[in-house]
Parts: sequence; C-alpha cells; structure tokens
Amino acid sequence: MIKFNDEQGAYTLEIGEIVFRWEEEPAGDYENQAKIIAANYKSNLSRIIEFMHTDIQEMYGNISLEEIEEKLGKPMIDIDNGQVTYCEQTFDDIHIFSFEFLDDEFNEMQYFSIDG
Repeated sequence: MIKFNDEQGAYTLEIGEIVFRWEEEPAGDYENQAKIIAANYKSNLSRIIEFMHTDIQEMYGNISLEEIEEKLGKPMIDIDNGQVTYCEQTFDDIHIFSFEFLDDEFNEMQYFSIDG
C-alpha cells in the first residue's frame, strides 16, 4: 500500500525488497507498474550488477559480482525519474550509488554514479 514518507518527503510503496518512490501521489495503475518493474529488476539483476561492476571495482578494488549483489542493499526506484538508488549499500557508510534506466525492462542503463 502506498504511503507518504515524511523522512523522504515522497510517496513510497515497498514490493519485496524494493522501495518505489514518487514525488507526487501517483495516479492510475501505479501498483501494477511497480510490480512489473520489480519483476524486471529482479530478473535483470545480474545485468545491472555487471553494468556497475567496473566503476565499483575502481572505487573498492577487486570485488566479485556476488559480493556486489550482497552489499548493494535495498534499491529505491523512482519511476518518474527512471532512477535506481542504493542508499543502504554496505561498501562504506558515506556513498550513495545510483543509475538511470531508460525502459521498464532495464535493457538500457546509463550514468552510474557513486556520490557521497
């Protein structure tokens, strides 16, 4: 069920281990769209990790794809902006990882960043 999250100043919906976020209260069939994106995220997680792998290795050294998956933490997906953010990653306690996706199937991803 969608709820307003005061801490984030946004509407959120959690499906499994994925948090969805909207700045404005979503209309229409937002829950079904979030379920589809959640399923696509999970089925493409290995591709997503491969997309981030080189940059994470540059920052944290030789780390395997499996270790990355373990340390990413819960993703937050902003459907309106097409962005996935990892605020709970456990590589360190100061950085936030994020990337943009251009379609709901995660076939096109760009602009991976490590900010902090």
